[in-house]
Amino acid sequence: MMPATKGHRNWGWLRKLPSGKYQASYLKDGTRYKAAGTFDTKLNAEGWLANEKNYLDRCRMTGETWKSPEQRRDEGKAAVLLVGDYGKQVIEERKTKETTRSLYNSLWTNHVQERLGVIPLRELNAEAIRAWYARLEGETTKRHAYSLLNMVCNVAVKDGLLVRNPCQIDGAMTTKRKREPEILTVDELNAVADAMPERFKLLVLLSAWCGLRWGEATELRRSDINANRDQITISRAVTHVGKCRIDTTKSGNVRYVSIPASLRRLVEDHLAEHVESQRDALLFKPFMGGCHVNDQVFAKTWYKPALKDAGREKVRIHDLRHFGATMMAHAGASPTEIALFLGHSTPTMSMRYTAATASRMTHLADRLSKMAETVQKAS
Repeated sequence: MMPATKGHRNWGWLRKLPSGKYQASYLKDGTRYKAAGTFDTKLNAEGWLANEKNYLDRCRMTGETWKSPEQRRDEGKAAVLLVGDYGKQVIEERKTKETTRSLYNSLWTNHVQERLGVIPLRELNAEAIRAWYARLEGETTKRHAYSLLNMVCNVAVKDGLLVRNPCQIDGAMTTKRKREPEILTVDELNAVADAMPERFKLLVLLSAWCGLRWGEATELRRSDINANRDQITISRAVTHVGKCRIDTTKSGNVRYVSIPASLRRLVEDHLAEHVESQRDALLFKPFMGGCHVNDQVFAKTWYKPALKDAGREKVRIHDLRHFGATMMAHAGASPTEIALFLGHSTPTMSMRYTAATASRMTHLADRLSKMAETVQKAS
């Protein structure tokens, strides 16, 4: 094989490769810029260099901003790459849970694609986005759709396909104050739990006193309760988006929640009477088939009627989790301890969850238990 030969010119640089093809490049401000590919003939390679020299001279004479060959290639791609196609690509490649990806795809298809999807990515500008945003209906939809478009545009900037993110609407991603949770009293919680079928009484009480998300509570298995019946391991959650999907918790972390002493006998009895012997047996088996207890069926059949009897019809299932956080605050827990209790912790916080912290959480659980017992004795 013949070695490659190099050739310097008055401006630019040519290199003949062993294949007989030519590579062209030039220096600007100490950086070498190459053509995207090789050329079959020396004449074609020289033509590319001549065009680059003319472009550089024009920029110097007119004040036009010079862009590297790579930048211009990326802009060329952006000019033919449509917003709709690029957004779908970004969503598909983003590392996220399947439920989140499904939400993104729905938002993109239903609220972005129709009006912005056919615009070349390079031509997407703030004016087009303002017009699109003004036509969206529903505050939540507007906020979520705009946030998704903003994320896609940020990726496009990082990919070199946009110079600047055109999403420039002030306050469009500001989270509005959510509805205040409805917190049951301890007596009301006990009344709601007592109205449940025996196999679901513990589901209500654990969700409340241990601050569990619905998907976490209904995915609990026998092996998640320790031998002393005083601690739950929360490492998974179930979601239903088209199909049953068991994944990590929302935060992606494992947490250990102390069971208040007042519930431990009920946990023991529940395991003996309602849970199969296998380690992976569900703590709460659905009455009507399916893989897990369905929140909508549960609410319609048992939960809402029980709330109506208690005169608290506005309390949602997720509000049981807020009950736990509220009781923890009453027991003297700090904001950080409440975050750990609810599973809002970051990986850094989890690493700091030392034995001392675990002991403190057990102490708080004992205080919760005493609070519950005090109410029961008074009633």
